[in-house]
Amino acid sequence: MILSDRNRIDRTARRMAYQIVEEAHGKQIQLIGLNERGFALAKMLSHFIEKGSDSPVHTQQLWAHTDDSFSLSQPVNENTVMVIVDDVIFSGETILKGLDKISERERFDKIFVSVLVDRGHRKYPIEAAVIGMNVPTKLNEQITVRLQDESPYSIELSEN
Repeated sequence: MILSDRNRIDRTARRMAYQIVEEAHGKQIQLIGLNERGFALAKMLSHFIEKGSDSPVHTQQLWAHTDDSFSLSQPVNENTVMVIVDDVIFSGETILKGLDKISERERFDKIFVSVLVDRGHRKYPIEAAVIGMNVPTKLNEQITVRLQDESPYSIELSEN
């Protein structure tokens, strides 16, 4: 079942970008996109943030499960806000692994999580501050997010 199409995803990402700017309170924003789809979403958010505000934005990709030598490409200071971006939050494991890979965490003024879809069922105490949509699911259901340019953007719900 299709839950969202390209137009709704774009509107949702635009709203999320405004929320991120509000959370950052005019400070520099560092978006860390987790894996492939989290990074695709981070690039979308960066585009909307730069279009709608004067807040400087830096975007970087982190492979949460495999990246053992991650370091930030831009210098950070106490005037920088880090946003961990992922497409879907489920147990919280991917976000927790991503945070563990970022050794420069203590330098940021604030760190928060932004996700396109929150489907519930947390195993770890990770919550998103900026959520595109809440989609409560059963444990046997799967959310698939497509954000690649070569395929139509969509968010789909299916059973395993």
